This record gives sequence, C-alpha cells and structure tokens, in this order.
Amino acid sequence: MRRFAIAGSCLALATTSLNLDAQVLASERSSVSQTVDGTTATLTYYRPRARGRTGLFGTRVRWGEVWTPGANQATTLNVNKDVSIEGQPVAKGTYSIWFVITRGPWEMVLDKDTTLFHTQGPKQRPGQIRFPISREKRPFMETLTWSFPEVSTAGATLALQWDTVYVPVQLRVTPSYNTAVDAATARHMAGLYHIHFEPEPSSSDTTLAAPLETGARDVTFTVRQQGSELRGIMDPPMYRTEDGYADWILLPTKGGWFTMGRFHKGELIEIFDFFQIQFDSAGDLANGFEIRAPNDQLIGKGIRR
Repeated sequence: MRRFAIAGSCLALATTSLNLDAQVLASERSSVSQTVDGTTATLTYYRPRARGRTGLFGTRVRWGEVWTPGANQATTLNVNKDVSIEGQPVAKGTYSIWFVITRGPWEMVLDKDTTLFHTQGPKQRPGQIRFPISREKRPFMETLTWSFPEVSTAGATLALQWDTVYVPVQLRVTPSYNTAVDAATARHMAGLYHIHFEPEPSSSDTTLAAPLETGARDVTFTVRQQGSELRGIMDPPMYRTEDGYADWILLPTKGGWFTMGRFHKGELIEIFDFFQIQFDSAGDLANGFEIRAPNDQLIGKGIRR
C-alpha cells in the first residue's frame, strides 16, 4: 500500500507539471486578445467541452468550488498596462483567474501565481484581487469560450460562456489622450473656418480597385468650446460612406499642436493621429490653421470666415 501511495503522489506531481503541448488534448489550448487605446489584454486558457453533459454548474463544477474558468493549467489574464476590472484597479502583469462558484452571487479572483493547475484553486490570501461578478442565462455553448463581444475606445467586455452560463466582465483602460483645453486657448481657436484639403495621393497601380469615395475637398468647419473641450462640426462630412465624419473633437498634443478625434452617436470612436493641426498664434483670434501629416506633408488649410 505504501508503494501505491508513493506512486500516486509522484503521478500527481508529474501531472501538475505536465507539458501540455501534446498534439491531442481533451481540452485544447486557446487564447483571445484585444487592444484598446494601446492597452492589450490577453487571456490564455484550455477549452473543455460539455460532451453531452448539461447542467454543468452544480454538478461538474461543484457549488463552493474555487474554479478556474478553463481546464488543465489555470486560465491566465495578462494586461500590458494598468486597467480596472469591474471598477477594481488591476496593475499591469499576468494573473491566474478563478471563480468562486455558489448558488448565489459569484466572485472573481485574480491571483499572481500563474503556475497553478486547475485543481489547485488558491485560498484567500494577501495580494489577491477579488470582486463580485454577475452572470446571465444564454443559449447552450458546447465548448467553454472567452471572448470580447463589446469593444469601445474606453474599454471592453470580457466574457465567459459555457453551458448556459454567461459571465460578462467590464474592463476599462486609462486614456492615452487629453481632451481638456484651457479657456484662453479655446477662445482663440473657436469660430467658423473654411477648410481646403489637398488632393488625395493617387496610385499608378492598375490592379488596385478604385476607392469607394474620395474625401470632400472643401468643407466648413465650426469650432466651438464645449465645457473644457473643443468640438467641431464638419459640413459636408469628410466622408459619406459611413456615419461619424461630421462630429469632431480637437485633442491637444505637444508644442501647441492638436489631433482630431471623430464622434459617432456621442462616442469617441477614432483618433486621427496622422492629422497634426496647428493654429496661428497671432492676434486675439486665430486666422487659420494648417493640417499636416507626421512627415510634415500638407494635408489641408483652414481659413477663418
């Protein structure tokens, strides 16, 4: 009996340090990654399948269990910059992910030990990040799946789904941009401008399809102060192939330059970092501005009307 106990212990140790790069696994390895405003979140996990089983939570995953949402090695989350998850600050780094499974509210646990096997759920200890999570009922999902079903310029929803359980977790990033403009600068720049854009570069490559639409060459640009921000309306819109090229924000950068961000239905959806705008500094009101590419190529000029 002693020999069998020793052999069993050795097998358990070997299992926890198992090389999981075999060609065929019951739960195959996967990863999903999303970048938002320069912050990248990457989740790595092994994907168990239901294989005809239903009602997995409460049976296969037992009530009271500290469960990694995956299989084999603990599921991990890496963030390359500081973020917040469900309102909790999470410093950049890599964490193993665990759920405390109960009949009532669940709890999510981020633990700095990323070497744990799926049966080695950690107890509560210093350094962990713990917070409640909500869950919903969704159509049956055969294979455990992590995804980013919703993405914005401020963050994303990181979601788990398996069986009929769906767990959405809100991740928020720190903006890389500043929207605030001091009142004196805003007054200097606010006004009505006529913008003339230079012709877009053409290509001699006859194998390329023609663009769906070229940008408007002449537009009216109304710059106004809105709170601590500078907003602009472009008429006609720069492009008409999709919404979101009429409503803009001017974002201050270094050396008195600005970039442009475009809004759609009240949400900042894109920053044109290839647009560098500089207003003239003479007088109480700016007479105009230039729009240049990072290589100093002139894109367009604005003249106050």
